[in-house]
Amino acid sequence: GRSGTELRQQQVKLESAVRARARHARGPSASRRRGDTLDVKSLAGQLGDRVLLELIRNGDDLYAVTVVDARVSMHSLCRYDEATTETTALRFALTRLSHTTGSARVRELAVRGRAVAADRLDSLLLAPLRTVLGDRPLVVVPTGDLHALPWSVLPSLVGRSTVVAPSARLWQRASSGEGRVGGVALVAGPRLDHAEDEISALAGCYPEAVVLTGAAATADAVSKAVDGARLAHVATHGHFRSDNPQFSALELADGPLTVYDLERLHEPPETVVLSACDSGLSEVRPGDELMGLAAAVMALGTRTLVASTVPVADEPTRPFMQAFHARLIAGVGAAEALAVTSAETGLDGFVCLGSG
Repeated sequence: GRSGTELRQQQVKLESAVRARARHARGPSASRRRGDTLDVKSLAGQLGDRVLLELIRNGDDLYAVTVVDARVSMHSLCRYDEATTETTALRFALTRLSHTTGSARVRELAVRGRAVAADRLDSLLLAPLRTVLGDRPLVVVPTGDLHALPWSVLPSLVGRSTVVAPSARLWQRASSGEGRVGGVALVAGPRLDHAEDEISALAGCYPEAVVLTGAAATADAVSKAVDGARLAHVATHGHFRSDNPQFSALELADGPLTVYDLERLHEPPETVVLSACDSGLSEVRPGDELMGLAAAVMALGTRTLVASTVPVADEPTRPFMQAFHARLIAGVGAAEALAVTSAETGLDGFVCLGSG
């Protein structure tokens, strides 16, 4: 009940000090970016039977560049503002549906709004490419506000293996190399009703996992557990800071685990599952540079990230994640496992970023 003004002033000063120090720190991924150019022939080889769909904004217009079977082509789609308007409408409807409170009439309107916006986006972004895409797995590189689109909701993509990447080059880099032999970290944060039950259920699937719940799930302990892990699953509240994306954070027992904390890891986890609301969001800067929790995890070298771009309801998330992990353990790729689980459960909002 006390005023938080003094604490907020202290927070601003501390964040300013962290930003100032971070500017002088050498980024761990700096050496990886030297000579980091895109070779289209090599990219086409790595895609295999997948289709790369990269969206490009030119003024008011939106275009798609596709790479399929080593053929590169460009397609005119729609006005950029048409796509972003429908994306906003879809995200609003999904947010309303994630809340358990509200009248039946409000929910009915949200269901209808979701269907209308999803159908409209499908016709704007995918219908002109239907003959090119076929039913192949998809790698999507969005632009601008479309980075926040939960792609699996679009009718043409329901049940289809779909990966979202910040760039074609990042997808290519994430898809290269061998899988890591490492540990598993399972983490439950505070103030999330079903988090500990979710982690307890998953612990039965991964008997070798480091399990951190309750007071043990501190920022320091979680950082140590996920450093170099093969798989990290974190069930906690996520906070996206549009005012300062590098302070986007996961809420843990003793406070936030921020982007700055993640940048201190020696080796990022190979696969990360963030069972947290809005954890997949990023701030889009000029040139489609992404800032935020998801963008930082990918930039540091995590190959696959499963996260949400809209709020998701707590209760259905636990069986969703159990089904998703059962497929991972059976050897199904993350993108396909997510697509099948989403279609099976009807739970919207999670996307697969990176290599898939």
